[in-house]
Amino acid sequence: MCFRRLIVEGDSLTVIKNIQKKEEDKSVIRQITHHIYNLGMYFDAVSYLVVPRVANEAAHTLATEGWKRKVYGSWEHGVPDSVKMAALKDRSAWFQRS
Repeated sequence: MCFRRLIVEGDSLTVIKNIQKKEEDKSVIRQITHHIYNLGMYFDAVSYLVVPRVANEAAHTLATEGWKRKVYGSWEHGVPDSVKMAALKDRSAWFQRS
C-alpha cells in the first residue's frame, strides 16, 4: 500500500519494549514481537507508543472483527463501523485524560 511510516501502539510497556529490542527476548510471545520488529524494517520511520487501556478499544474491536471475519493482514476496503465507533470513543477518552 506504499505506506512509509508505521506507528505501533500497545497498552503494555513490556511488550512495546520487547518489540523494539534488536535481539530476541525470552517472553512467550517472542515470535510475535520479533515479527513485528522485522516488519518495521520495511518502513522509513517507525514509532512505538504505549497507550492507556482506556484508549485502546478500537484495537481490541479490530482484532475481534478480524478474527470473526477471518481477515488477516490489512482491511483493504475499510474497517467495519464497529471499529470506527470504538476509535471515536477512544479518541474522546484520550482527550478527556489530557
